[in-house]
Amino acid sequence: MTQLAIVVVSFNTRDKTARCIDHLLEYTDLPFHIVVVDNASRDGTRDMLRDYADRFAKDVTVVLNERNVGYAPAVEQGCSHGVATADVCLVNPDLYVGPEWASRLHAHLRREPLAAVVAPLGRGIGGRQDFLLHHPAWCEAAFSRDGLEAVNRRLTGCRPCAVTAKSLQGPMWMMRAEARRQLGGLDPACTTGADDADWCLRARLGGWKLLIALDVFVWHEDHSSFSQLPERGLPSIARSWDYLNQKWKGMFDHLTWEDLMETTVATDLPPFVYEEFCDDC
Repeated sequence: MTQLAIVVVSFNTRDKTARCIDHLLEYTDLPFHIVVVDNASRDGTRDMLRDYADRFAKDVTVVLNERNVGYAPAVEQGCSHGVATADVCLVNPDLYVGPEWASRLHAHLRREPLAAVVAPLGRGIGGRQDFLLHHPAWCEAAFSRDGLEAVNRRLTGCRPCAVTAKSLQGPMWMMRAEARRQLGGLDPACTTGADDADWCLRARLGGWKLLIALDVFVWHEDHSSFSQLPERGLPSIARSWDYLNQKWKGMFDHLTWEDLMETTVATDLPPFVYEEFCDDC
């Protein structure tokens, strides 16, 4: 039985995508299936993905787009190939997981019934999920598998093990199936960013909580796919954020951006209360 549908969207990141999939296959400790949606890569990614689909047919499905449809639409393509009752984990193709990542994230969803999504700490992840804000002396300057494993071992039993947040960065999310069914998927108009901020606002308005797992560490090589776009994707990113601003225009004028999305100050609209969770609570 598939407990976790993992969706990866790739674009011209062949070697990083291969490492991402290798780590998922090695370290995912729940029943899972990986769906990789490729957005018309031209760097050999597609042949590499066909090879994975052949070698790991039970665990990996590959969807090959003939044009780049954007990130959010590709995610929704991938989700349509998953199991409707499964929780969904979105993973960027340049993100590498370590031991027990899946069971630890999933434990937070089981602990808090109102958690719509839980996301890890990481190197190369911004906001309150930046690992260097929490444990600056633990993280090596360059990626290594041994370092990734060592940090995750050190995080075992940390207190608190999770906290609520106003928004979560999108490189890796584990989403509760029920929350996705109620709120819908990512907004397809957010083709190149802002999809995470939009979904977080919708979740909070729907009465759901967002959690940061303080006991899971991942490594993220930020913006690998965006950098392959014309002008490093900056015009496309700007259009996505312009769309987000227009979509929510006038809704939250009573708050600064920091108090809307970043701080731990309580808010009524959209709802937020800071909470901490421990394994023995």
